[in-house]
Amino acid sequence: MPMDVATFRKLVAMDENDPLSRFGLGQALFQTGGDDALPEAADHLRFANAKAPGHLATYHILSQVLIRLGETDEARRVLSAGIERVGDIGEGMGRDLGPAMAEMRASLDRD
Repeated sequence: MPMDVATFRKLVAMDENDPLSRFGLGQALFQTGGDDALPEAADHLRFANAKAPGHLATYHILSQVLIRLGETDEARRVLSAGIERVGDIGEGMGRDLGPAMAEMRASLDRD
């Protein structure tokens, strides 16, 4: 069972410098918090991305949040950085997110 926003908030309160807790909170806010929660989700995901740049899922979720916020230029930069990172990652470890991020970036380029 996935953790909820309240649980992730407790984890972040215990260590606000933990990028995975911040990622989890950002993702939970994105998935369940509605549009009002998107700016906070973006803040947590930006933090997680800066602290753990090898975590490919952060690029993927952060770019989705940015697109929903209408911040397409930043989303394009995040996607490009994530796609570049995929080349540095071995099999597994989120490598399968590369094609999804490439499609999202291509979609932004078509718009």
